[in-house]
Amino acid sequence: MNFARPLMLLLLIIPVLAGVFFHWTRRRSDRALKSLAEPQLWSRISDESGRSFRRTQWLLRILTLLCLITALVGPEWGYQWQEVTNRGLEIIVALDTSKSMLATDIKPNRLERAKLAIKDLLSKLKSDKIGLVAFSGSSFLQCPLTMDYNAFAIALDALNVQSIPRGGTAIGAAIQTALAAFQSGSGGSKSLIIISDGENHEGDPVGFAKAAARRGITIETVGIGSPSGELILIRDANGNPSYLKDGAGNVVKTTLNETMLREIARAGNGDYIRGDGLMLGLEELYARKLARLDRSEVSAKWQKRYVDRYQLPLLLALLLLGLELVFSGSWDRSPWRGMHKTRQPGAVEGATDAGER
Repeated sequence: MNFARPLMLLLLIIPVLAGVFFHWTRRRSDRALKSLAEPQLWSRISDESGRSFRRTQWLLRILTLLCLITALVGPEWGYQWQEVTNRGLEIIVALDTSKSMLATDIKPNRLERAKLAIKDLLSKLKSDKIGLVAFSGSSFLQCPLTMDYNAFAIALDALNVQSIPRGGTAIGAAIQTALAAFQSGSGGSKSLIIISDGENHEGDPVGFAKAAARRGITIETVGIGSPSGELILIRDANGNPSYLKDGAGNVVKTTLNETMLREIARAGNGDYIRGDGLMLGLEELYARKLARLDRSEVSAKWQKRYVDRYQLPLLLALLLLGLELVFSGSWDRSPWRGMHKTRQPGAVEGATDAGER
């Protein structure tokens, strides 16, 4: 047996409190009777049939509450096999792994902050497929489209600036790799999210973005870094820090190229986002735009569905409630009500009623 809403079991405190209250009123009534007469005289001054009626009435009410709460909890037993279809998006994240991503204008550095933001994005996905492309001077598919978010996270953790031996930055190559990774023929929306500082040293990323738009793939760009620029801190094999230098021996300073990223996003029918905050704007991008796109069927599987049986305790509760109403009405019309007091003209009328109320 399963329960659809197990938290509703907390409501069981209500019939428990009702039972405690009834017990307290009974004891209060007994104390009131003791103050009037000795125990052997109780039967002469009180109507025992009324006490029995009220006890039965309270029992019916408590049982009704128990049945109603059981219905709210949603008992389930027995099951049926049902085919469940999941619908979602296809999202590929292209992450810049060039050495410029080691700049520390965003702590701890651009690459590590981007990886943390992507991991946070995973928790927002709803039956969506996600893939990962790494790029610098060239690109490769680090993780194909998948719904196994743990596998995706493992592939993401493995990325670093040594993942691609060829230096530089080629955003166009990343777009080409992502286009080949999308599942051809599947419906629904497809989105490519490029996370980079926007430096591009070869190729025509804007032209590739236009080609993606013609295939119905939108490109969103996220700029990470500062426009004012930052030196690139690297470490040698022994862990000693130094700053990256070019072939002429000059210290390299990397800056965020927002102009390039805006042009790519515009050509790809997407938006450019300045990567501020812990999630670099990815959470807002998903909630504001991606989550509202058309979804395609991404998987179908047979799932065991338990049969809801709330109707049974609900029906029993209604029967008990009706029984309590009939019982109360019949007692009010009963010729036996008050007969005990009639036989005892010296009795104190209402002693029990006053005590229990």
